[in-house]
Amino acid sequence: MTPRAAFWELAAAGVALGGTGVWALAAAARTGMLRLLLEMFPRASWDAVTWGLIPALLLVPCVVQGFALAWLGGRRIRTAGVATLASVLGTLVALAVFGLAILDGVRRLPPRTVAIVTRTAPNVLIPAFAVVLVAGWLLIVARLVRRQALGAAALPLAIAAVAVVWWRAHGQFVALSYVLDRPEANGFFAAVAIGGAAGAAWAARRAGASPVDTRRKAA
Repeated sequence: MTPRAAFWELAAAGVALGGTGVWALAAAARTGMLRLLLEMFPRASWDAVTWGLIPALLLVPCVVQGFALAWLGGRRIRTAGVATLASVLGTLVALAVFGLAILDGVRRLPPRTVAIVTRTAPNVLIPAFAVVLVAGWLLIVARLVRRQALGAAALPLAIAAVAVVWWRAHGQFVALSYVLDRPEANGFFAAVAIGGAAGAAWAARRAGASPVDTRRKAA
């Protein structure tokens, strides 16, 4: 496998891990599971605990991305820390880029165009992200069971699976995305899935490269 192909495979796995992690956090918040964590502390300390608990929970998908991609890439534990930091930085950069792009688009585009984009975007983004998430998990499974054929067919299988579910169970499929019903939740999901995955994959490949590989690439 070429270095570029290895990067994209790790990035797809990072999308699956990070996107699933953010979705799980949002689902836990909607179902009241996060409140159970607060119940472990005295009620008078809830405000103080929340200031530490929420940032810690938001870091979980990035930590999972960093450690998992470093492990999938066959790197050492030191690389996992670098990959985690790169995931956090990539997420922050993606949040800034997405936020600026949305603000600039709302300011520049006509209100009718903004309304059309807002109405149609979910029908494009939901299946698109679902395809990448499913393909990423298939790549992870292929790596774990050492089946190159499964990895090679991950994207076609993901497209076929999402297409069938989108056609046969459209309502239930869309309902799964309702846990990300707030703009900040959607933005964080996209930032971790794109920026965090790209940062962690790049770091997992770069930090683990040997000096010989680095010199050869520079040459």
